[in-house]
Amino acid sequence: MGVERPVPSRPDGSAVRLPRSSWISLVIAVGLALAAIALFPRSGGDAPPLASLALIGAVITGVTTLALYAIVRRDLRVPVRFTISLAVAFALIALVKFVMAPFGLYEVNAKRALTDQFGTVADPTGAVITAVAVFGLYALGYAIIYWLGGDNPPVRRPSHERDRAPVRGRRILVVLLVAGLIVVSGLWIVAVMVLTVPWQYLEFVFSSGVGVLVAAALAVAATLVGSTFRTLGDLRTPVEYGTIVTLFWLGLGFLALFHVLWIVYVLVLGSIWPLKTVVPK
Repeated sequence: MGVERPVPSRPDGSAVRLPRSSWISLVIAVGLALAAIALFPRSGGDAPPLASLALIGAVITGVTTLALYAIVRRDLRVPVRFTISLAVAFALIALVKFVMAPFGLYEVNAKRALTDQFGTVADPTGAVITAVAVFGLYALGYAIIYWLGGDNPPVRRPSHERDRAPVRGRRILVVLLVAGLIVVSGLWIVAVMVLTVPWQYLEFVFSSGVGVLVAAALAVAATLVGSTFRTLGDLRTPVEYGTIVTLFWLGLGFLALFHVLWIVYVLVLGSIWPLKTVVPK
């Protein structure tokens, strides 16, 4: 028997359209995750017990990982070993988001209060800002991994398009540089104010006792994702490149989903076990 190949996609290398079954799997997973968060076990104390965090984290990780596995394996027909690698990688990310990071946040917060200068992760606005900023870091790392491993379509462009590409590329680069300078110079102060909240959250998590475990889990996840894209990239044909593109967007969508669920999760935690905050004089 030959090597199992991903589901054929479009010859031009564009992403394939996911079937309805993929969206049904995703909706069910989100519903179960939100139900688990809403039914979060209440208990006494100043911080959520590790057992409670592990329970809710296991539920969210389990339902989202099963949905990812079903979509990649059943609908995209990606070989089993690659599907398992992706599922394990995103399971590790989910455990970081919903078990390790909250535990580390409360562990450090028990000794040091959050500085409420421009808001904190304990309030809705701060939670949203933190989720957006941290998702940006995840998305950047994920895009770099994809670019290094799988973003090199084996489709040759016509010669006249190749001749125009360098000129068009230079013009676009100049426009982007000018626009970037304007945006950076005009929003520098606002950026500093906004990024203070997520920076404090990350500092609390990585300075906690589970900080090393968080870094190790993310490193393993990055290695698994990179290895998957790299190996699939070596096996691909021009037709199958679209499947790799679909995997990229699917993974990015799951990262975004994790952070949306995290906003709800951290606010529910804060309503049961309020985080300590202090307003600087």
